[in-house]
Amino acid sequence: MTGHRVWSDCRQIVKPAGVIFAVMAVSFTGYFGSRQVPHAGLHQMMALVFGTTYFLSVAFGPLYVFTVTTLRGVPLPDRVLATFINPAIWMTKEVLRLTESHPFVEALYWYCNPLNVWLISLTIFEMGIATMIARRMLRRRGRDIRVVTPAPVIIALASLVFVISVYAWGKGENVYVLFLEGYRHLFGAGIGI
Repeated sequence: MTGHRVWSDCRQIVKPAGVIFAVMAVSFTGYFGSRQVPHAGLHQMMALVFGTTYFLSVAFGPLYVFTVTTLRGVPLPDRVLATFINPAIWMTKEVLRLTESHPFVEALYWYCNPLNVWLISLTIFEMGIATMIARRMLRRRGRDIRVVTPAPVIIALASLVFVISVYAWGKGENVYVLFLEGYRHLFGAGIGI
């Protein structure tokens, strides 16, 4: 495989993930930067706009990335990798922020928190939906392709059922308690997360 081919393949992944990363970075900067704005109304408007775009880019960016990479014919393992880049960056940012108050090894446990479980499940759900969206778009472009097949439907439904089941169980509190118990088991009472 030539260097040009490798770079071309890499761009197929980096470009869509980079678009979402740029939105995340600008939104993050705008949201936390809005604290410096002295005018209360402008501060609140900036916080609302940038907070909303930050949430949307983290939560629904994977839908965009998986759809675009599917349309570009990127192989499935590379699509999955591209789709998880930004959620992994967001989770890692949170772990690194926690190292300010916790030892590094304890901070790593934060990867297991219920919000990250939700984000991973949402990302998997979106990959199933994105597959069908991309197939529909390809079909409209004249490709003879089935839009709905068992694999993406099963993936989307399994992820959805998992999230609903886990969070319906004690309204999500039980999952958080299990997370805390795991922390106590591994690290003792400590200062707790």
